[in-house]
Amino acid sequence: MAKIKQIILDRIPEYVEVDDHKINNIIVNTEIEFHPLDISGNMEYLLHLFVYDMHGASDVPVLISNWDETKIVRVEQDDRKDDFLCKESVLIKCDQANKKELVIKTPMSVKLGKLQGNSSVYHRNFKVFGTLIPAVFRASKWSEAFESKLVF
Repeated sequence: MAKIKQIILDRIPEYVEVDDHKINNIIVNTEIEFHPLDISGNMEYLLHLFVYDMHGASDVPVLISNWDETKIVRVEQDDRKDDFLCKESVLIKCDQANKKELVIKTPMSVKLGKLQGNSSVYHRNFKVFGTLIPAVFRASKWSEAFESKLVF
């Protein structure tokens, strides 16, 4: 099974513009190491990248993986919930990589809505959570919500 060796944010803007109409572009480099069985078996993976604005201790990510519909639910570590900013997914085919290690460059667009009327500079802490879902794995999904009446 392949593993993610590291995730590096590249081309991070010095200033992230906060506005409903501004988009900030970043590039995320994900270094992946393949097991020899991945390459010989032409295994396929989906790389999911989630960008967050952190507000304290990192929330614990709980994955609901269903191949290309993978979602993340976060369990708060303290009373401040991290803000989800964007997600990208990339299909990776080991037969195309044809080597033990591969770096995937993923362009992502981060959009922060307008916070207030005046402009100021605030320091923010952005992090990317990555997960690599193999084609041969489990699948999970929630049902639609349903409602019923209680009878006493």
